Amino acid sequence: MKNKIIILSSLLFMISVLGAWTQNLPANIWSSPQSSTTEGRYRSNADDFIRPDAYTGVKFNRWFGMVSFLEDENNNGIATAGFATKIKNVYIGAFYSGNLWANAPVNNYIEQEPAVTPRGGIYGKVYDVYNSISVSGTTNPVNNIALIVGYYDMGLRITYRTNHQLFDENSIVTLDKNDEYQLYKNYYDESGYMAPQIAWAMAKDLTKYGIRPYATIDLVFYYDYQSMKTNGPDADGVSGSKIGRSLNHFDPSFAAGLGGFTFYNEDGFKASADFDYVLTFNFYSNEYSYVENGVYKTGKIKGTYSPGSNPYVQEYFISNLLTPSVSGSWSEDRLSLKFKLNLPLMFSSREQDSMGMDSSGKLIYNGASNVTSTFTFRPDLRLALQYKIIPGKLILNAGARIQTTAIIRETVSQEYYVNHERKAGQKMHNNSFGGSFVSRFSLGTTFNLTDNLWIEATTGVTNAYGNEGVIDVFAPGGLFSFGSIMVALKF
Repeated sequence: MKNKIIILSSLLFMISVLGAWTQNLPANIWSSPQSSTTEGRYRSNADDFIRPDAYTGVKFNRWFGMVSFLEDENNNGIATAGFATKIKNVYIGAFYSGNLWANAPVNNYIEQEPAVTPRGGIYGKVYDVYNSISVSGTTNPVNNIALIVGYYDMGLRITYRTNHQLFDENSIVTLDKNDEYQLYKNYYDESGYMAPQIAWAMAKDLTKYGIRPYATIDLVFYYDYQSMKTNGPDADGVSGSKIGRSLNHFDPSFAAGLGGFTFYNEDGFKASADFDYVLTFNFYSNEYSYVENGVYKTGKIKGTYSPGSNPYVQEYFISNLLTPSVSGSWSEDRLSLKFKLNLPLMFSSREQDSMGMDSSGKLIYNGASNVTSTFTFRPDLRLALQYKIIPGKLILNAGARIQTTAIIRETVSQEYYVNHERKAGQKMHNNSFGGSFVSRFSLGTTFNLTDNLWIEATTGVTNAYGNEGVIDVFAPGGLFSFGSIMVALKF
């Protein structure tokens, strides 16, 4: 079995950067239309039923269910469905989001006797011939599932998401780098991620001032690997198994949070403070090929291998993300308002070493070797409004987000090597601004048809991430078009 090296990539780091809420499903898998419109400030039962810190707030007698449609960041249609029930003191909820096998790469082949005998093949023999092989792409199918179990006032959720694609076939013919047919004993290619998460939280405040702690462990197994074993010498006259690329990495992540502390609650106004922490590592362990006596051999690198001008890069990453925040709410009669100000502070260090190969196939330092220490600060303000147009029946939801460009202070300690010999060194201090300025506004509605049935929708009026444009009331992106819609039931 090939030594496949895996990347565990931190979902929580991604979530914090994107401004999602940690107890939510990871990487923005799901947010109800009401929550999406109000930037997460007014959640609904459709959010809380799968949150380990909030499932106790979903009131039903026998069961709860929801279905919804939305689009992901690549404009792919995503279906969602959720269900929850109770068995005595045990709460059980399940969730699915995805598009099954839609957009999966298809690798077709023809059983044929090629007109030109494949390299390594036999004249007159019938082979499975592939004109091309593909496993990667941003439109790969995505599938996400989650299961939550609650017992009294404590919740545990397991989440799994993936867009992984794999091609693994023996004795096939396909085109090589010279566009000539080559017979392969084995052709292996994979791309994508497999990402489990475990989340634990208290679903009840521990004090009268709040405090509802949570902890999560996020893992992403990311694959980007290719190997080809030829039948006899390849176009370069070398036999054996050749690594085409090996870019896997492994990033475990741990997060914990206070869960909110209320320091003011008078005259209809409530103010709270919170603190979240995320620790993330990136570990790399990959393979590369070198030639010895006309045969491909496999070496190891604590980094990545990708053919090109700088194929061997040794790499390591660690980050600490601290996010203090302040939130508040006010309500009177039909109108209620909420806000949250996140002040994320990230301290990270990344080591990248350019490597070269000596005559024995061993990797040595060759080129720039950098250790980059970075401080990043990017304030993020979220505002929300709810107005009860028809109390108990029809609610107007509105939300806005203002996120600044990041303030980045960076120190790069650089050394330069030639064939493992240090030649020079320097330290660079760089200040910059990163990421686009975000100014977003959204409108939506919540319509309670009965006590047990309601509809949520996000209208087309959404200025996303600073995109400019004129809102046409009846056209896509207008008041009477919908970006997402959901129906939920409880009995």
